[in-house]
Amino acid sequence: MSNAESASNKEPEFSRRSALGAVLVSTLAALRSWWRGTPVQAGLSALPEHVTPQTQAAIEGGLKWLASRQVADGGFGSRGSYARNVGVCALAGTAFLAHRGMIGPYRRAIQECIRYLLGRAQENGFIVEAEVRTHATLYGHGYATMFLGQVFGESYDPRVRDALKAATQLVLNLQDGQGGWCYTSDPQDADVSITTCQMLALFSARQAGIGVPREAIERSVEFLKRAQNEDGGFRYRLDDPPESLFPRSAAAVVALTCAGLGQDPAVQRGREYLQQPHPPLELSPGQLAEYHFYGRFYATHAAWQSGKPEWDRWYPMVRDELLSQQTTGGAWHDANIGDEYATAMALLVLQFPYGNVPLLAIR
Repeated sequence: MSNAESASNKEPEFSRRSALGAVLVSTLAALRSWWRGTPVQAGLSALPEHVTPQTQAAIEGGLKWLASRQVADGGFGSRGSYARNVGVCALAGTAFLAHRGMIGPYRRAIQECIRYLLGRAQENGFIVEAEVRTHATLYGHGYATMFLGQVFGESYDPRVRDALKAATQLVLNLQDGQGGWCYTSDPQDADVSITTCQMLALFSARQAGIGVPREAIERSVEFLKRAQNEDGGFRYRLDDPPESLFPRSAAAVVALTCAGLGQDPAVQRGREYLQQPHPPLELSPGQLAEYHFYGRFYATHAAWQSGKPEWDRWYPMVRDELLSQQTTGGAWHDANIGDEYATAMALLVLQFPYGNVPLLAIR
């Protein structure tokens, strides 16, 4: 029996709480809207802890640059195989959402992102650009699903819900026998990075009231636990040598914490691994680590989840690093995926203290 058939023959664990979840999302959205409006109405200019005036200026400059890169069809991405990538569009939309949500000055840009992604949703739920030129299209689908889950919590657009529901079901259908996800149909191809991306997509859908079977989450958690090494970090695939890498280890810690395992020994060991000397400390000026912005994004989320002591250590360090890497035009540079991707990721990191994206606020 396939995963899809198994899921359809039992009541999804989380579907029983969909109505309550929708009410909670609605309440949180109202509270966020009130909070965002209060400083403006009161004429206050207080910034969240660790957000300096220089940080705020960098955020504003980055958002303006990113908005200027959105093209007529709502997409982003100007570099080679990542042009019009749905994942880049979704990350850019999330960066706009992190500013002041869908009521902020970038609401039109967010709506254009939604339009672009809905236009790329296929009948089977797969969200992908028409001319597929990347080797890992499930990444783009995962980030697109994650973004749609967050915007549905504030928009309640039935078109978004329909696309989100179909996209979520596709993710569930593609979970393999090991509990992870693959780039291809090869069952040995499941890895930690693509699995964490799909897990966050499921968590986002669940926040929006879409039913997600508990079994799917439990199986993915077991997959990640099996991939953990003795040093607390995570290997790439289960059959790979036990080599830990900072970016994917941070992603695994975030996914496990979102699954409710914040106090689990596996997460505690993962956090200890992340607190050891890692980039940016080991880098020379001007040199970026492999998967630099991916790693910074997940490590910042992991630090946020870990609590104030780790947050107070990590955020000022990564904040200052990113401020030093911003170009005069407001962008951040990535030679592989593109500057739109790098800028969106950097903006998400810098805007964590505002807590405007529900999924990123999970602790």
